[in-house]
Amino acid sequence: MPERTLTPGPTDAITDDIREHGFAILQTRVERISRLVKGLPCQEVEGCTEPATLATFAVDAATEDDTALGLQLVKGPDGNPVCIVICDKHRNQASHDLYYALTGRLRPDGIRAYDAPGRHMAWNC
Repeated sequence: MPERTLTPGPTDAITDDIREHGFAILQTRVERISRLVKGLPCQEVEGCTEPATLATFAVDAATEDDTALGLQLVKGPDGNPVCIVICDKHRNQASHDLYYALTGRLRPDGIRAYDAPGRHMAWNC
C-alpha cells in the first residue's frame, strides 16, 4: 500500500479528487471534532484495541469559503457524517476502508488525504 500523503491546502486539489474519484479523503485529529465521542477504540476492520486518535471522512463537495471549512461530508442514513476512527498505526488503511465501505470497490491510487490544521469541526460540516 502506498504511503499516505498529508496535503493541507486549498480546496482546488480536493475538488480534483472528488471529480476524478467521486470522493476526497479528510483525516483529522479526533480532538478537533466537538461531537465525536472521545475514547472510542480504533475501528480497523482486522481489529485493534488502541484508542482512536484520528477520524477519517469522505468529502463529496468543496466550496471556497473563508469563514468555514467549505467541505460537504458524506452522510449516512442517520444524517451524521460517515466516519472511521483509527489509531495512528492504522492511519494509512483508514482511507482504503472508508472508500470500500462507501463504494464496494478498492480505493484507486491517487487519492490524497487532507487535513484541516487549526480547524475544529462540528457535525454540520
